[in-house]
Amino acid sequence: MYKIMIIDDNHISVDGICHNIDWSDLNAEVVCKAYDGQQALNYLQNNPVDLIISDIEMPQLDGLSLAENALKLNSSIKIILISAFDKFEYAKQAIRLGAFDYIEKPLDYAYLEEIIRNALDMLDKEQKNLAILKKSRPIMVDNFFHKLIQSSSDEARYTLSDYANYLQLNLEYHYYQAIVIRIQNAVEIKEKNGIEEYHIKLMSMSDTIGELFNKNFALVHTLSTFDEIVLLLGHNYSNPKYFYSTSYGLLTELIQLYKHHLFEINIGIGSIVKCLWSLSSSYSNALKSLEYRFFFPQKDIFTISDTVDKDYTVELYEVSGNEELIQLLCKNDLDGVKKWILSFSEELTQSYKNKQFIFLRVYQLLGHLLKFLCDMGLNINDMEKDIIKTYQQLDSFSTSAEIFQWLFHLCQTISDEMNLSTKSHQEHVCAATLEYIQQHYQDNTLCLNEIAENVHISPAHLSALFKKQRQQNISDVIADIRIEAACSLLKNTSLPLKEISAKVGYSNQYYFSSCFKKKTGKTPSSYR
Repeated sequence: MYKIMIIDDNHISVDGICHNIDWSDLNAEVVCKAYDGQQALNYLQNNPVDLIISDIEMPQLDGLSLAENALKLNSSIKIILISAFDKFEYAKQAIRLGAFDYIEKPLDYAYLEEIIRNALDMLDKEQKNLAILKKSRPIMVDNFFHKLIQSSSDEARYTLSDYANYLQLNLEYHYYQAIVIRIQNAVEIKEKNGIEEYHIKLMSMSDTIGELFNKNFALVHTLSTFDEIVLLLGHNYSNPKYFYSTSYGLLTELIQLYKHHLFEINIGIGSIVKCLWSLSSSYSNALKSLEYRFFFPQKDIFTISDTVDKDYTVELYEVSGNEELIQLLCKNDLDGVKKWILSFSEELTQSYKNKQFIFLRVYQLLGHLLKFLCDMGLNINDMEKDIIKTYQQLDSFSTSAEIFQWLFHLCQTISDEMNLSTKSHQEHVCAATLEYIQQHYQDNTLCLNEIAENVHISPAHLSALFKKQRQQNISDVIADIRIEAACSLLKNTSLPLKEISAKVGYSNQYYFSSCFKKKTGKTPSSYR
């Protein structure tokens, strides 16, 4: 039942409202009648009320001030303000303060009851929504952490600070870390067991992770996506090294728990950060470390510091010189490619004494090459398979020379594929050129520029390419096709020469006759 408070310094007004409203029909009861604002405020500080009906003009504490204080105590309380004065300023202040409605005296009790009913209906809806909101707190917490790891530090601090307080999240710790636990065989499990069974098992793993880490970390939160679990940790350990070693040890234990399980898991460990709002950098670091699984399939847990010497992390992303190799491949200059690879190998072997890092640089180079080939529309599936197979057998290379020899053989394959593709492209252009001529030889305006525009290359390039591939000029091809068509018309029709000339693309009959005799050795008339 809703609790109602009525306040007016006029006792008759209070009694009038009490006795002229059917409170039982509204599922409400008047729990407090007050005759000044201060008395009402004192009651509100110790007793819950759902709806206040208050006069504005009162001694000590007026209705507007009472409304302002009441909403500070309970923001969901509904307030209906009443005044005997027709002051528009009162209405504006009432709405600005957050009052539900403003009514003028003398009161129309039927209208007041309607306003009260509307206020209680809104209160009912808000209470139901509040209940739903409280039930959805776990979802809001998940959304909070999802947004946190996807946002920059400044953006996260600006947009999420208030939510941390609202959700009552204790997030004041010395250090934080993000970890990504990826299900490598997720697709196979879904196909075999179904999506529902897969996610039930994924939720069970999330529970196991929580139980494992809750003993050692104050903040333990897991976010499940389709193919991975993101683990967020926070604690007040004295130094980051101990934090890191503790989480690493527990992750090793997790790997052992799932060693012979349905799931094949790999773990990427993010860096330790001191600020909650910087967790996105730790998460990004964890994702990046998982990329190295391609190089080291025998490992389960990955960190950038484990795979690459820290002094080389910046150089890892340098790609200078790669374009030069691409140019050599485009020219089919295999001698130049061999010299480039020799120089590249000498640079790496002199600078770094780490086989895995050298191989990582080679992979980076190949990634650049394969992207170039992919952009050209070439089929690179076989080359990718060769690269994957080689990485899985990395330990089979006993010297750096073997790695670079393999690289050269792969470059030979790339060069062959590019040459094959180039030849195929040129054949396609020539075929398209012939087809266009066949379809348009009757147009006396047909020319090289028009054909080149249709096959999307320059006229000069088309002319040279066609001559190289077909050992014939395009103008000769046009003439041959036109004369061949003319021969057919001369043999099979009785059309006059002038009309035949026009039908095969010649605007001048005499020029047609000259070209015909040049090609066949006869005039059109004698041929007929």
